[in-house]
Amino acid sequence: MIAGRHENRAPRRIPPHLFLIALLLAAGLVLPATGQTTPLHVGDDLPQISGQTLSGKQLTLPADAAGKPGVVSFSFSKAGGKDSGLWSDHVEKDFPAVGHPYTLMMIEAAPKFVRGMIISGSKKGMSPAAQDRCIAMEKDEDIWKQRIGFIKDDRAYVFLLGPDGRIRWRSSGAFTDAEYAALKKELSQMHP
Repeated sequence: MIAGRHENRAPRRIPPHLFLIALLLAAGLVLPATGQTTPLHVGDDLPQISGQTLSGKQLTLPADAAGKPGVVSFSFSKAGGKDSGLWSDHVEKDFPAVGHPYTLMMIEAAPKFVRGMIISGSKKGMSPAAQDRCIAMEKDEDIWKQRIGFIKDDRAYVFLLGPDGRIRWRSSGAFTDAEYAALKKELSQMHP
């Protein structure tokens, strides 16, 4: 025996809560940094979303939209992407100073071999400004579905952020003139 060492020391036990966390991490069941899965409401802060845009730039919301109103659109399918495009076209036309809405294409559910085709096909129909504000999200889709109150994938889920990153308005359905009029009214009050 070496002086100062004990050969028959009992192994240290891992506290049960740390063991459970390690087990969940190994199984991939721990939630991402958003930490919550409760639906977002008007008045809530938009949780941080970060990724590379279709043009190759890094984008982090709501930080990159801070100081001015911002429109954020989530889409989960080709039909949802078309709906998102309608929202975007109208906002860009009526509020050029606000700029193109931020678009989050949720593509995790698509097979990996198809994702590149989705991204490349989407880029073809987008202006450079739109590509600068669009992220193809390949993870956390189920959590975002819970956060935004997902119902159907044939529509976009649109949120208006105030300059402080808080949600000021959210869509209640697919694009219609009446739905857009509600967004336009809110946006006009923030950005005349």
